[in-house]
Amino acid sequence: MLRCNRIVLGAALTALIACAGIQAVAQPIPLTDMSAFRTQSDNWRIVGDASVEISQVNVLNTSPGKGVLACIHKQGTYGANYELLTNFKHGDLDIEMDFLLAKGSNSGIYLQGNYEIQLFDSWGKNSAKYNDLGGIYERWDDSKPEGQKGYEGYAPRLNVAKAPGLWQHIKISYQAPRFDQAGKKIANAVFLKVEVNGITIHENVEVSGPTRGAMSADVPMGPLRIQGDHGSLAIRNIVVNNFDKKPGILTGLNYKTYYGNYSQDLDPATLKVAETGTGEALSWEVLKEPNNYVLVYNGTYKAPTAGEYIFKMQASGNSYLKIDGKSVLPNERKNANEFREGTTKLTAGDHKVELYLNKREGYMKPVLGLWVTGPGFREVAHHTQGSALAGSPADPILVASPVNTVLRSFMDVRNADGKRQRVVHSVSVGSPSNLHYTYDLDKGAVFQVWRGEFLDATPMWNNRGDGSSRPRGSVTSLSTAPFLAKVAGQANWPSDTAGIGYRPRGYELDANNVPTFKYEAFGTSISDKTTVIDNKHFEREVKLSRPISGLMARLAEAKTIEKVSEGLYAIDGKSYYIQLADKGTEPVIRKKDGRQELLLPTDKGEVRYSILF
Repeated sequence: MLRCNRIVLGAALTALIACAGIQAVAQPIPLTDMSAFRTQSDNWRIVGDASVEISQVNVLNTSPGKGVLACIHKQGTYGANYELLTNFKHGDLDIEMDFLLAKGSNSGIYLQGNYEIQLFDSWGKNSAKYNDLGGIYERWDDSKPEGQKGYEGYAPRLNVAKAPGLWQHIKISYQAPRFDQAGKKIANAVFLKVEVNGITIHENVEVSGPTRGAMSADVPMGPLRIQGDHGSLAIRNIVVNNFDKKPGILTGLNYKTYYGNYSQDLDPATLKVAETGTGEALSWEVLKEPNNYVLVYNGTYKAPTAGEYIFKMQASGNSYLKIDGKSVLPNERKNANEFREGTTKLTAGDHKVELYLNKREGYMKPVLGLWVTGPGFREVAHHTQGSALAGSPADPILVASPVNTVLRSFMDVRNADGKRQRVVHSVSVGSPSNLHYTYDLDKGAVFQVWRGEFLDATPMWNNRGDGSSRPRGSVTSLSTAPFLAKVAGQANWPSDTAGIGYRPRGYELDANNVPTFKYEAFGTSISDKTTVIDNKHFEREVKLSRPISGLMARLAEAKTIEKVSEGLYAIDGKSYYIQLADKGTEPVIRKKDGRQELLLPTDKGEVRYSILF
């Protein structure tokens, strides 16, 4: 986890970054005006919201207000004057933002003005290239022969691009090139990690020089630059973590060891010391026994800058961490592969550190790791490399879907309140188009869809297992409630199928192994089939053997539901779309307990709609 100097770009950005030694900013700073940026054109502006015409190329609509940065640009008109630059310059940097692309749009984020991560409407592509969403754009050399001028472009591992007009999220962790005192470059730039829509698509990619379209040759510091001459887009929630300070140092380490089956509540000062020693870094390997021990380290943490520091620890058994006698991580028992974090404010200077371990569980491997993140510097490890190795993890058991694939397992999800929920009769359906979904046989509900690879079945099949599997892609969560119900007025939508005669009847596979789920409810037989369309989205068709008066289908439930155009609805702040097949049937948007539901009557004996994500 990489954190420090959390700054949300806005009017006060320049002043914030100019303040040396500032601690983490507690409150987001909205995009209220353009004072954080410079541009030579009026194609960039501050707006309140943005939306697109999903069927029209490069059409972006905006509404007045603040909080969103929009670029409205006619494609085919190029030039550096249309681009956006920050007033601040940076070296090492973490940046994350939400972005929304018009259909067919093309943009990019240039770190230091020179290294581009591509923003592109790649929705529906089964595979991705370096110039697709999240790709590290290629370098260019005009002196090379035709066909060889472009080189060193890096495609994302997966294409997880959403549909035009939906908000997407990108996180970039970037390490700038290094230079010696004479100005000679001694190390290349590295993209430490890039995530799109929650999925890691690059790790530790070294780039030998600036990508095509760079502002300059390699430099120690440069502005953040966003391409604005290839299409229309909107951006919000830009968060920058600027790493421009030296890290803290853990020094003067000494340790004491004690052996025996001691209670975690005992004061180590009352025990008989077995060994003492010193070290340059923390390590459990100073112990002579792998179990029934107490290990206490004392030392000094030299904080270079006043501010907020994050201490992350990994320790098997019971452990605690104190800074200047105050608890940062309380005495708790953890497994060898568990991590925990504590945050504290430190003044610049020396601070006393006490770290305590007590392990009495012979089945756990000893492990000790401590990482610190602070103002202006990335996470630093203060242990030996071997000390934090908790043992070889199980080889992952991964399920691919080179053909349409059906797999039953438990599935753990989060409900609308954020609480963990286990769906015990779930069926996951994978496709070679890299679009997948999970169905609840107990409720007739498609409760999640995702783009990427299919399933990680390690939790289900490793050793005894727990019966569950996990999606291996960018997940869009849908409703876990029953799909069909009768509700009157403001009655709650039911959470289960009690009292409706619900009986699952399994599923049938067609010639392409695509399942149709079948069940009985409300005195009728129901078939439910979800199909991949054009490698882009799902179409769902639910048929009733006979219409039932007053029966409604709930297509979506979310905090917000917005009608974008005829038959097209944006769900949960433009997280995904619901598109009706029959535009002549008007759905009901019902408000209930601060949330909204998209309901459709079933009086025609059929419900057909698409899930675009």
